[in-house]
Amino acid sequence: MRQKLLDAIKNHAESQYPNEACGLIIDTGKSQKYVPCQNISDNPKEHFLIAVDEQLQAEKLGEIIMIIHSHPDVVSLVPSEFDRIQCDHSGIEWGIISVPDGDFCTISPRVNRDYTGRQWLLGHADCWSLIMDYYQREYHIDLNNYSVPRQWWESGTEHLYDENWQAEGFVAVNITEMQVGDIIMMRIGAQVTNHAAIYVGDNLILHHLYGQLSTRTPYGKYFRDRTVRIVRHKELFHAQ
Repeated sequence: MRQKLLDAIKNHAESQYPNEACGLIIDTGKSQKYVPCQNISDNPKEHFLIAVDEQLQAEKLGEIIMIIHSHPDVVSLVPSEFDRIQCDHSGIEWGIISVPDGDFCTISPRVNRDYTGRQWLLGHADCWSLIMDYYQREYHIDLNNYSVPRQWWESGTEHLYDENWQAEGFVAVNITEMQVGDIIMMRIGAQVTNHAAIYVGDNLILHHLYGQLSTRTPYGKYFRDRTVRIVRHKELFHAQ
């Protein structure tokens, strides 16, 4: 990256300190330009959010090729898992600058990530997030996002799985008819259905338990005893 762009990013980041600064790098076709944006996050010291209108205005100048934000007062500049997940979803590179040190790094979207070994991040990388990714990649089925950044199951009054699986196009099936791609819904340490796994064959499930890395695990007694229902998406009833 040219020094002129880095200087513009650094000056903007310092002007927004102690909040996170954010902006966009635009390729106009003739040159690259840094466009500073307003951070409209409710918690600007910890997160950033660029308004849709501002992004649309920037796109009129050219192609957005990088999203920029700052990390204030960090011991070392290390992209968080939340940064990486958001970068994945954006589909373009991200640039991160530390303030006041001025260190700079870039990260790129992770394409076709392994389903296993993913870090846990409540509301962003959890059991339902994994199911959404699996269904989109394997079956080109887009599911709505019910992952939320809170432990919704603890009150026992919210039923995100129980109330929404039918609306997402799933139909209950018997365990004896279970096939690859079916979803196994469970209660894990809760009074309500709060966990789901994908059956991947050979008595293995793919899932992302709270606080752990995503993994393939035998569908043994522990999970069978906690199973509430097994469901299949309506589009997969003739899948082999």
